[in-house]
Amino acid sequence: MNIGIDIDGVIADFVEEFIKVIKERYDFDLKEKEIIYHDLYQVLGITKSESLELINETLNRDLNIIKDADIYIDLLSMKNDIYILTARNINLTSIEKWLKKHNIKYNDIVVFEEGGKNFCDKKLDVIIDDNLKEAIGFIGKCEKIIIFDHPWNQTLDIHNSFYRVSNWYEIYEILK
Repeated sequence: MNIGIDIDGVIADFVEEFIKVIKERYDFDLKEKEIIYHDLYQVLGITKSESLELINETLNRDLNIIKDADIYIDLLSMKNDIYILTARNINLTSIEKWLKKHNIKYNDIVVFEEGGKNFCDKKLDVIIDDNLKEAIGFIGKCEKIIIFDHPWNQTLDIHNSFYRVSNWYEIYEILK
């Protein structure tokens, strides 16, 4: 199988570090449960450019991995091709270094503009993402769509188009 995996919110714990950035910048105690939109400017009531500045500051820090992501991606990579999909607007070398540091195995990294992952030129059988808009763009294009559950991606799924998971063990159980 070809498995496409998003980085932030799926492999990297972006929110943990973003909360620290907000505390340092604004002395505000943001909680993950308060991040109810993927577009952070809507959550914080700030401009898009200010939000982008905060996102870039967060991405330039050493983000922790989400629990067990490395273990289960390693297991999945034994029998599948892993494609890292990201809309990060930082250089590819820093992404590669971060993946190597955290022992994340992959076949290729594909970088997109925000909202453009479903135009991926790889034939993906599975997509794992936390951005609901990105994931919905894969309906009809891949066999399994897995949403890594967070407050910003809650929705009904009246057509049962995707799986919702809260950890990497659940992802592995769906795909093994």
